[in-house]
Amino acid sequence: MESAHRFSGVDMVLYLSQDDVKHVLDMKTTIEVVEFGFKEMGLGRVEMPTRIYLHFEKYNGVLITMPAYLEALGAAGVKVVTVHPNNPAKHSLPSVIARIVLNDPENGQPLAIMDGTYITMLRTGAAGACGIKYLSRKDSETAAIVGLGVQGQSQLMGLLEVRDIREIRAFDVVPEARKAYASSMSKVTDVPIKLAESVEEAVKDADIIVTCTPSKSPVLRGEMVKEGTHVSAIGTDTKDKRELDTSVLIKAVGQGKIVVDSVNQALIVGDFANPVQEGVFKKEDIYAELCEIVTGKKKGRTADSEITLFKATGLAMEDIVTAHKVYELAKRKGVGKEI
Repeated sequence: MESAHRFSGVDMVLYLSQDDVKHVLDMKTTIEVVEFGFKEMGLGRVEMPTRIYLHFEKYNGVLITMPAYLEALGAAGVKVVTVHPNNPAKHSLPSVIARIVLNDPENGQPLAIMDGTYITMLRTGAAGACGIKYLSRKDSETAAIVGLGVQGQSQLMGLLEVRDIREIRAFDVVPEARKAYASSMSKVTDVPIKLAESVEEAVKDADIIVTCTPSKSPVLRGEMVKEGTHVSAIGTDTKDKRELDTSVLIKAVGQGKIVVDSVNQALIVGDFANPVQEGVFKKEDIYAELCEIVTGKKKGRTADSEITLFKATGLAMEDIVTAHKVYELAKRKGVGKEI
């Protein structure tokens, strides 16, 4: 009885379903808060421990815990996310499933539990958009999207918020995915979407190239990237995935800049870990973390001829800053359920 009395004063927790999150969150808002998060990170006001992985090799899956604290917002919490690429085919489930718990940093009390799957989708697209905003040519008109799953959609949504694109070229190894993508994204934008039959066809002469595949072998090679192009590499988030051939990194180092969301995280994913092991790439070849550019500590693109590369691995900061905004909007609009 004493224990029950002790906890009887705990406030209710707001539960937000995926539909609730979708009701209050859009890409423009997500880009704004994620860019703010990068600024706070660059100013040293974000606490973000290294993510923790559990590898389910038997099931080709991984569970990741991602905590973060943004002091300026009083936003703190953790995302627990699983990535199982076989889910859509085997279980009719999304390949990425996530939940986010927000806590009050003043007293530690949980404030909200919410779907993190949609937040993960939008904040990743927003991070890519931030990289494009600071690193791509402002006059970029042609964009290639390689990999037409959830992130193929999100990255394009973010891209269209920051650049005036006139033509989109889209490729996926699954022909049906190309048709579905064109049908889905034509409802989002009036920009023509050209379906390509190969990576080479999609990226030829593109001003912006976005790779967001789960590939375990490189899909983009250095000779495919022209002068002045920005490459947004999104898909690789574990050591066994690799979208970029070593030649892409070498070309970017020699003719431009490589920027990452986190140096420590970038060096352990396949796109960077393999070239490091080959002895042809080193930590010092990374020009900056994006937060340094957002805060003005380092310059972004400085010449139209540069080849710029942004590698996004996904940061807990992005999840928590976005979830905090969702919580604020949901409270304001009376969305969600108290539990």
